[in-house]
Amino acid sequence: MAIDIAWLQTQFPEISSLAPLNQGGQKEVFSGVHITDRTVVLKIYRPQTDIDRVIREIQAVQDIGSSRVPKVFDLGTRHSPIGDFLWVREEMVTGNNLRQILQAKGTLTPQQILRLGKQMLEALADAEKTRIVHRDVKPENIIIDNNSDAWLLDFGLVRHLDLVSLTATSDPYGAFTPGYAPPEQFRNRKCEIDARTDLFALGVTLYECLEGINPFIENASNLIEVLHRVETTSFPTISKPVDKRGQFSQLIWAMTRQRPDHRLSTITEALTWIEEICTEEGVS
Repeated sequence: MAIDIAWLQTQFPEISSLAPLNQGGQKEVFSGVHITDRTVVLKIYRPQTDIDRVIREIQAVQDIGSSRVPKVFDLGTRHSPIGDFLWVREEMVTGNNLRQILQAKGTLTPQQILRLGKQMLEALADAEKTRIVHRDVKPENIIIDNNSDAWLLDFGLVRHLDLVSLTATSDPYGAFTPGYAPPEQFRNRKCEIDARTDLFALGVTLYECLEGINPFIENASNLIEVLHRVETTSFPTISKPVDKRGQFSQLIWAMTRQRPDHRLSTITEALTWIEEICTEEGVS
């Protein structure tokens, strides 16, 4: 059931011009103007929501403190006729998600891809410093704002490596998005999940931005085929040049190996590599 805007406005008088943005299974999302004259996002989580996972998501965003991740300004609970609900007020980022851009344009330019890759690796490097793994890097969770800067959103599948996992170890599959999650994630091999898991997903995303397809998903008949491809097929070589020395192609190859111990060891290593490419190509 959709939340009545008039009622919601009475609960949050400090936020004017509330308007619906989207809704999903667990929450409804609104935009509004806070009394500080700041445009914000207000997320309302339904009473039946898995609160432990939501709190972990919020804590992760606050711990990371990245300039590439929208800030959490405040949170709390309110009472409603159907039960108490959790609310979160966040920084508003105006733009389009990467999926929308790819659907409209098909691909990005090499310069746009290098800039995107650098900025996403900056966000993931901030996460790596706090031992946080996003676990759901994909075009839907990346926003390109009106200044062409990239933001990483939706830490709903976040894994904090120093906290007890919220997914049962006995589960045959972990939480994942097919076609972007590497084998160790969807096979729920918890001891192998770390920053290299995010490297894999970002590598697939950047490949898709250049080639216009996700090779694991393209023409796959079902979920099982997608997962089989991820586990058994070598990631295809980039067919389009991005930089003069072909370093970007090597970077993507090093990010998307099937086994985590065959990938780059850290996000920082990948960030340093793409920064060197950007410098050579004049991309800021």
